[in-house]
Amino acid sequence: STITVSVTTTTTWTNKDAAAHTVTSDTGLFDSGNLTTDATYTHQFTTAGTFPYHCTYHSNMLAKVIVQ
Repeated sequence: STITVSVTTTTTWTNKDAAAHTVTSDTGLFDSGNLTTDATYTHQFTTAGTFPYHCTYHSNMLAKVIVQ
């Protein structure tokens, strides 16, 4: 999925799944590491742009944050 946020927005991801996941930038900008059930990861976007990310465990899990 895609979300659009403003510059300086802090975004929080929460793993609501029984399986572990990651929030890993395609460009190396951020990486949550292993997120177990109910774990969270927060990142503040300080510049405009499009920031694609994926789960390192599940190659079909792709998304992006658009920062305006």
